[in-house]
Amino acid sequence: LLCEGDDDVYYTECRRSFNCGTISNITYPFWGSSRPQFCGLPPFRVECYEDEFPIFEYQEQKYRVLKIDQHLRTMTITRIDLMEGTCLHEFRNTSIMDSTLFHMTPVVKSLNIFYGCLDTMKNISNEFECFYNVVRKLAFFIDDIFLDRGLCSFITNCVTSIKVPVLWSALDDVGRRNISLQEALNQGFDVQYSDHPECPTCASSDGFCGSNASSSSSSFTCYRRDKPHPRTCNDPGTFFW
Repeated sequence: LLCEGDDDVYYTECRRSFNCGTISNITYPFWGSSRPQFCGLPPFRVECYEDEFPIFEYQEQKYRVLKIDQHLRTMTITRIDLMEGTCLHEFRNTSIMDSTLFHMTPVVKSLNIFYGCLDTMKNISNEFECFYNVVRKLAFFIDDIFLDRGLCSFITNCVTSIKVPVLWSALDDVGRRNISLQEALNQGFDVQYSDHPECPTCASSDGFCGSNASSSSSSFTCYRRDKPHPRTCNDPGTFFW
């Protein structure tokens, strides 16, 4: 048979998944821990923090991974800095919102959090307090729908703002005062990720998806028992390592 022979070392490495905390069987396009980089895609590196939970980093912003559904290609993540409190010291929009690799699912809304606002706004709903160098500063949050309804005068009274995705259901619970903003942020948000379009074809031929470890472009590779292939076991061309 074309693919018969001893198991290739790359095939052996990439057939393994890894576990971290409550999340198990993490595979392509993710890599990290016991999975080498050639078993995944470069942007999908996952660290297992103290063997308790996975951390995913994108554009120098860290996210805690709460759930991965590799069948639907979705994951639930939350910003690490916002899990530590809503009063930030570095004000950055959520980096993953501007990515072509990730797309917000329909159950997610965009939330705007404004900081350093004047006390004259203290009668607005959804406000909270932050203290910087013992100085009290007002902050408030609002979703994009209400932001488009003429709140520009309020925005000019604030120093800065950030955008962060939240679940619709969590934001509704905040509106009903069932949970706090902090609890809503801790629930995270759902994103759909994009892997390589050739991966399903590779998997259907009993291969394991990965990327070319010897190429600076990290081109897609299908790891088979015999050797790495550009797409599937039956491709006429093969990679030589």
